[in-house]
Amino acid sequence: MSIEEILDLEQLEVDIYRGGVFSPESGFLQRTFGGHVAGQSLVSAVRTVDPKFQVHSLHGYFLRPGDARSPSVYLVERIRDGGSFATRRVSAVQHGQTIFSMSASFQTDQSGIEHQDAMPSAPGPDDIPGFMTNSRVFDDASFRQFDEWDVRIVPRDQVNKLPGKASQQQVWFRHRDPLPDDPVLHICALAYLSDLTLLGSAQVNHPEERKHLMIASLDHAMWFMRPFRADEWLLYDQSSPSACGGRALTQGKLFNQYGEMVAAVMQEGLTRYQRGFTPPAR
Repeated sequence: MSIEEILDLEQLEVDIYRGGVFSPESGFLQRTFGGHVAGQSLVSAVRTVDPKFQVHSLHGYFLRPGDARSPSVYLVERIRDGGSFATRRVSAVQHGQTIFSMSASFQTDQSGIEHQDAMPSAPGPDDIPGFMTNSRVFDDASFRQFDEWDVRIVPRDQVNKLPGKASQQQVWFRHRDPLPDDPVLHICALAYLSDLTLLGSAQVNHPEERKHLMIASLDHAMWFMRPFRADEWLLYDQSSPSACGGRALTQGKLFNQYGEMVAAVMQEGLTRYQRGFTPPAR
């Protein structure tokens, strides 16, 4: 299923939409991929605002595991329609229960001060193998659903470690085929893929323990800074400033190849030991 198909929702009623499902024969994930429901939620919110408003942020909570073989229905609430900003709240529902809740904020085109952090150094994407070949984490056949994306994780020994950073990871990615010239599609596609590798930044320092972890996204927040294309290389510079109590905080900055920061992400995820596992003594 292409990203265009994933993000193409059916309208059931005013402010009510339904997303597609994966085929049971496809070998995809049994649980709904978090980026799937986040991307579709954002599409449903976008459908209810005037085109002069562009999404600049979203904040979502993963409340229950989703069923990848069942469609999600998206209920949109129009919280505010102002002159410069608009706000929407979306509830993603499966089997009568809310599995994901999201607020999204939209803004008209405006001007103001400008600055950004410098793009961190990283080896170019052409020198890095794709993620289907360089990481055990992605060996499962269920991850074939991401075949349309070229995802390249920078090897740990090539990541420029910054003093004081507890855990770092860098990932290059882009959609393999050209996408339509629709800025909304590129934003929603980024929301979709932004959940794929971010929680991995909390696990890179724990190679032996990661096999014994229960992993799930708990919440996800994004801010969109500048226009970009999801079919051109983006550097996802990731770090995990803290992990404790079975949860890990992760953050990411996204840069295009011109060094422009196009988006930022924060996520907290479940990183709890599986039942019966005893961690090694430190």
